[in-house]
Amino acid sequence: MELDYGIYHDGKYTQTILNNMGDSVFVKDIHSKIVMVNDAFCKLVDLSRENIIGKTLAEIVSPTEREGFLKIDQQVLSDGIECIREETMTLQGGEKRILSTRKSRFIDENGEKFLLCVVRDITESKKAEETLHQNEAELKKIGETKDKLLSIIAHDLRSPFNNITMLSDMASNAIASNNLSQSKECLELIDTTTQNAICLLDNLLSWAKSQSGQIYIISDQINLGQIVNETLELSKAIAKTKNISLNYIENKNIEVVSDPKVIKTIIRNLVSNAIKFTPSGGHINISTVSNKEQVEVTVADNGIGMSQEECQKLFNINSDHGRIGTAKEKGSGFGLILSKDLAEKIGGKIWANSIQGKGSQFKFTIPLRTEPEEALS
Repeated sequence: MELDYGIYHDGKYTQTILNNMGDSVFVKDIHSKIVMVNDAFCKLVDLSRENIIGKTLAEIVSPTEREGFLKIDQQVLSDGIECIREETMTLQGGEKRILSTRKSRFIDENGEKFLLCVVRDITESKKAEETLHQNEAELKKIGETKDKLLSIIAHDLRSPFNNITMLSDMASNAIASNNLSQSKECLELIDTTTQNAICLLDNLLSWAKSQSGQIYIISDQINLGQIVNETLELSKAIAKTKNISLNYIENKNIEVVSDPKVIKTIIRNLVSNAIKFTPSGGHINISTVSNKEQVEVTVADNGIGMSQEECQKLFNINSDHGRIGTAKEKGSGFGLILSKDLAEKIGGKIWANSIQGKGSQFKFTIPLRTEPEEALS
């Protein structure tokens, strides 16, 4: 039996009403064949009315979606219970749309059952909702980062300056009493404390730049051994105060294309962390191993080590890193968090292995070639 666009005698009038609806509408018979559609539905599926009437959606949608659509249609036609749900439909050309559908059954005067479906395209609103959730998550992350920064500034950065003030008073008293050995000791401690405070301040500034997308990766051809040696020279003074030896086990003349400042910052932080948790008389070994794709840098110490649970928390900004060093040094663990961020920005990764009481190994990788970007955030 050939069906017109309208089911009732006033089909043209019904069609006009449907065409003026904002939502897409189609009507199916008991065999799931479409007997009526409005202009909005034709526009949605990008097909003319003549190419839709008399067909099922099986000819329009992908095979993976076909079974689900037909199953719901038959269920509504069978039990008459309205079905409201969200569905994904893949249009011609592969574009996916998220639809809110409302399917209901009606029976005409001849007792024939029909399925009426009102379709609303909610793709854009869903994308907006997802973007909103992402923005909320990002704002939460920014808030947590700000709180962490304020905490470090209030406690960890304030503490060394209090120590410097106290040591300065002690040095003044020692000089006044002509106690040269004590004044020399105080000055050495002031120097060490100052270097630690500068390192922490540098890390805070670098982290702030990183979070605001102002860390610029400038790649250059560099000799990794030279970079390691230059960085260790800056750490020898602090290591000397604890009688800790720094050893660079140079594998071979390794060349990489990467950002020397970033690599120096990572090594400096890892060595500083190792010094903090290595007892007097200990040693720290830095080694490098390369393959065809990357270089693996290891900073190993024979310090106090840590548990596997502590290892897993090291690079998380929201974890408590308030461990005390072997010489009662206080730390925030912020250098490790920054190192992870920088390692990832040059295309590498960072991790730690440790045994409590037997020392730790911190490793990070450097791709042989890091592509420069305008700004990495």
